[in-house]
Amino acid sequence: MSWKIVPLFKRDFGFFDRQRDLFSDWVKEFDDEWKSMDFESSRLKFDRELEKIKRDLFKLDTGSSMLKVDRPFVTDPTGNKKLALRFDCTEFKPEEISVKTMDNRLCVNAKHTEESPGRKVYREFTKEYTLPKSVDPLRLTSTLSKDGVLMVEAPAPASVDAPREFLIPIEKL
Repeated sequence: MSWKIVPLFKRDFGFFDRQRDLFSDWVKEFDDEWKSMDFESSRLKFDRELEKIKRDLFKLDTGSSMLKVDRPFVTDPTGNKKLALRFDCTEFKPEEISVKTMDNRLCVNAKHTEESPGRKVYREFTKEYTLPKSVDPLRLTSTLSKDGVLMVEAPAPASVDAPREFLIPIEKL
């Protein structure tokens, strides 16, 4: 006679499943509001909280990576017209940032990975910008300031309409 093992239940046993299975051990550690509920009500509330955490945790940023700038050209204080784009890269080291062009598209990408026991941090930033026809992609320059602002600039033709940029000094108290 041969035996067959029949599973009692089958499911993907991921992080949230493990949390649910530990609930009966944890409920005694919860605050008084949880303890005053009957077991089934508190378990349902716990499941709702886990689902909310899962939704918030795994929510993907579906926003477009295409950068839209209404007025990309400025006239600097010396009177030169230029394309001027700024990107916040404060969360990245200089070696984690890349700036490149492909045809008439500018692509700024930054990736950061940090690992330690029991913890992994991954951050990525991607922005693309379609360069105006009057801007030569080979003339782009990029500069990263000490405070993490990436500036991408290129000379603009004289025929481009660009507002004059005025630098206002910052008074330090």
